[in-house]
Amino acid sequence: MAKKDDRPVDAGLAELRGKSEQEAIDFWTRRFGMIAAIPSEVARVGAITPQLRELVRIEDREERKRLTAARLKAFIGLPEDQKELIVKGRHAAFAVDKGVLEEDQKLIDELLPTVPQEHWHQLRHP
Repeated sequence: MAKKDDRPVDAGLAELRGKSEQEAIDFWTRRFGMIAAIPSEVARVGAITPQLRELVRIEDREERKRLTAARLKAFIGLPEDQKELIVKGRHAAFAVDKGVLEEDQKLIDELLPTVPQEHWHQLRHP
């Protein structure tokens, strides 16, 4: 029988557990900047997917919710051109791992009331 691999899918994100809100926001801001700088959409999707898989793996729902809220705050602070690239990549990631992205979207939908309404269209999956 194969042994389950418990290593994190995204080590950087795994290290965020228990860190302060500002540390989480700073992490996401840096991460989004790096992802937006990737010149290929396929590669951006490949960068986005593991971090969402790692988030979904967090069993402590409140911690997952806290890290997702920090992610949304970081996203809102991004320049519009970076937001656009992140949104396109995340939407394309639904074709790669629909279950993970749907689970992530459920939590985002739950957190939407905490986000200024002008950003809702960017955070909802079409």
